Amino acid sequence: MAEKKINKFLAASIKRTAQNVSPLVRRKQKLNEEIEERQKELASIQIQLDTYEAPIKEATGGYTTEDLVVRTVEDTGKVDKDGKPIKLTKWALKYPDTLVPDTLVPPAEEAAPESTEAPEGTEGAGTEAPGEEAPID
Repeated sequence: MAEKKINKFLAASIKRTAQNVSPLVRRKQKLNEEIEERQKELASIQIQLDTYEAPIKEATGGYTTEDLVVRTVEDTGKVDKDGKPIKLTKWALKYPDTLVPDTLVPPAEEAAPESTEAPEGTEGAGTEAPGEEAPID
């Protein structure tokens, strides 16, 4: 890169701009620090979630409670002694107990295509399509 010579007018302009954007730069630095802290917190929470949900993932083929359960909060119409509404939290499966829709099946978990090879001992027997006759030799 070629050397750039800064004259006194450009230097003054750079200093004024730096002074004007200084609060924004400080705010940006604080937000970046906060993002780093939140990323560490998120990683810690994910480790805890994975530990708790490991048996569920194994039993369901990799699905988490977030995939399979919905949380609903209902207002009971009653209030407590402080006048705050009493709410009831319910946890329900999104799908019937024995069914997980195909749309949730992860690509790696999908069934392998069925084999097109004939079982042993049946070479050529029964390989014709329905409605076709076996070739006569």
